Amino acid sequence: MRSRMRLRDRIRLRELRRQEARLSKIVRPPEHPIEHELRLTRSIGDLERLAGVGASRDDRAAFWMAFSALPARETLDAGCEELRRRIRLAAGAPMPTAG
Repeated sequence: MRSRMRLRDRIRLRELRRQEARLSKIVRPPEHPIEHELRLTRSIGDLERLAGVGASRDDRAAFWMAFSALPARETLDAGCEELRRRIRLAAGAPMPTAG
């Protein structure tokens, strides 16, 4: 019984090493610099500034009015996603794919 377990462990280890070798060959494309900036944002105001939404109360209200029909949490999520989309578009960054 003991030798079987060892053999199974060795086979599993060999499979894991092969899988690791295959995965190490996958090279991810370099990230656009704007993605780093997006990760550094700490507030909605930071996103609004990067997206070019005006700093006045009226400009900000005009942007968020487009999402006001949604429930509160969905309003924030949709608005922030739109801000990120605008930032990426202005920077010429590729849009992330879903999934």
